[in-house]
Amino acid sequence: MCARSTAAVLAVLAVLTLASCTSGEPEAKVDHLCAITPASEEDKLLRGIIRADSFETSIPNRTDRLVETLERALGEMGPTKETFASSTCRYSPPTRTESAAFDVGWAPRTSKFVELSLPEAGRFDVNGAFGESNHYSTMLFVRCDMPGDLAEPSKSAWLYAKASYTVNLGRTDIAPADIDQPAKDRQTSLAYLMTRRVTEALGCENKPLAKPPVVKPFPTS
Repeated sequence: MCARSTAAVLAVLAVLTLASCTSGEPEAKVDHLCAITPASEEDKLLRGIIRADSFETSIPNRTDRLVETLERALGEMGPTKETFASSTCRYSPPTRTESAAFDVGWAPRTSKFVELSLPEAGRFDVNGAFGESNHYSTMLFVRCDMPGDLAEPSKSAWLYAKASYTVNLGRTDIAPADIDQPAKDRQTSLAYLMTRRVTEALGCENKPLAKPPVVKPFPTS
């Protein structure tokens, strides 16, 4: 009787364990937007930008929640006003308060939001995406052809991403105008790669950021 009871308990535990593992699989994938693999291109760019050998990761929104928010915002977006930017990932050196943070939203293609607005910024093209970058921020605009009911609204919208690099704010060893083009290109490349994760999660049918980033700065006037 005891042997049969023990076997029954073990069987129940096995079922519970299997259920836990199965239900945990989506959870393991849910934070993929912010996971940075050591020695990856994102890892190298981020470490160079924040000037640190390690970093702590903050994830403001689960992937499924972020996708749901962006899909709803696109469906409700008006003809002239950009949507609120949702936070994706934030990375900070462990002993400092500065960070690299990324936000995404939608903007009408006819909106003035896409015009040059960052101080002392240079505009660029990167594989068809475009935007501007200065010493502390990068704005990236991407065409994302959404599937299903959102296909039509997406035709008149840009997916925009804003990367904020507060590691350069308040620095006394450099002036904003002295941030060289390679530094801006690194910031733009990282913004591109992090935004690629969002386009993949959204299922952009045109796969706009599939190629490795090649930043082409526009000539300054």
